[in-house]
Amino acid sequence: MMRASVVPGLVWLLCSACAASSQDDASGPVPCTPGEQRACACAGGSPPGVQICGISGDQFGPCMGCAGDSTSSTDDASGSTLTDPTDPTDPTTPTTEDPSDTADSGSADGTTGIPGDGIPDDPPQAVPPAPPPDGSGIVEQVAAEHPDWLTGSCVEQGGTNDFLFEVVRRLRMQDDRWGLNWKRGVVGDLSQDAIDYHWGEGPSEGSTDVYIIDIIGGHCPEDGTPPQAAWIDVTQATLDAGTIGMWTLAGEAL
Repeated sequence: MMRASVVPGLVWLLCSACAASSQDDASGPVPCTPGEQRACACAGGSPPGVQICGISGDQFGPCMGCAGDSTSSTDDASGSTLTDPTDPTDPTTPTTEDPSDTADSGSADGTTGIPGDGIPDDPPQAVPPAPPPDGSGIVEQVAAEHPDWLTGSCVEQGGTNDFLFEVVRRLRMQDDRWGLNWKRGVVGDLSQDAIDYHWGEGPSEGSTDVYIIDIIGGHCPEDGTPPQAAWIDVTQATLDAGTIGMWTLAGEAL
């Protein structure tokens, strides 16, 4: 599968936005609109990447979409110069790993592929009309471990998205095609009870080639009835209603 080095939709962003990204990073978090996207400078003169404002609106997430990674750099995060990684006399040089094992070492979060390119590591587990992957066991597990997160999952009623985010985080440990959902494809309008599975090609962020799964039954009840863990495929129901879902991580580190 061909991999693009730039997240689609960024070609219209001005280079001045890249400079602003570096300045903002140096001065600390910058308030923003949830779901807002901006260009960010990539290392080594690569084409610009993209940052997405988190759902809390207090800062932008990490820069995504940069080609390659920083593993070839000779400086570490502290600015000190690293020794030659190929020198057999260097005590930091790996000596027990097969080079073929390190070729697919992947990114820092344990996934494979090109780190930060936004493209899923592996082919989809299911493509329509096949049914979507079953992650109900993880939903049930998180509900059992954190029942308070589930009962307090309605943000409009003073709750949080902790349950939603934890389910997606665990699902992504198995398959990075799982993500959050912009309701009706409206960037910034995050579903609090539904998640997406990206079955299409290319970057996941912003894709509408998704299954949509409701993971909280009876969400935001008005009668006080506690919500329940669920696994309901609402993809067709969404399409029948004349609308869509859109894959996102909403700037969250999941």
